[in-house]
Amino acid sequence: MPRLLTMLVLGFCLAACSSSTAPSTPPPPAASSATVTFVPGQSFSMNQTSVEFGNQMVNTTSAPRAVTVTNTGSMPQPVRGRMNGGNAADFAQTNDCPTMIAVGASCTFNITFRPSATGWRGGSLLVDGINEEEGGVNLGGTGT
Repeated sequence: MPRLLTMLVLGFCLAACSSSTAPSTPPPPAASSATVTFVPGQSFSMNQTSVEFGNQMVNTTSAPRAVTVTNTGSMPQPVRGRMNGGNAADFAQTNDCPTMIAVGASCTFNITFRPSATGWRGGSLLVDGINEEEGGVNLGGTGT
């Protein structure tokens, strides 16, 4: 490091570090156009966390039930829905979500239930954003 720059840095540190109002932690590094630091948003907000379909005849599809997802994070996020759980194949979803959902924007998942057997059936809709499982809805219904 050139001598003048070293002296400037040392002088700044001596002035800032000896002050009683100096922060206890160093400030974050300045942003560079060559380096992007990625900080994920909080998550998705779901307008309901469970959907109960009630009784449904085996091998017949229910009317769709809508679940609204809102990006409550601090940056746009990708959005993808997937079914999970023991009877995941008994549930299906379509959605009007864009590839990337803007901050504060919402989209809708339409979920249907088509039981493959009698008795109670359960699963979940998991909504992935920047991270996996940023939102979820428990699903249930009874095959008759």
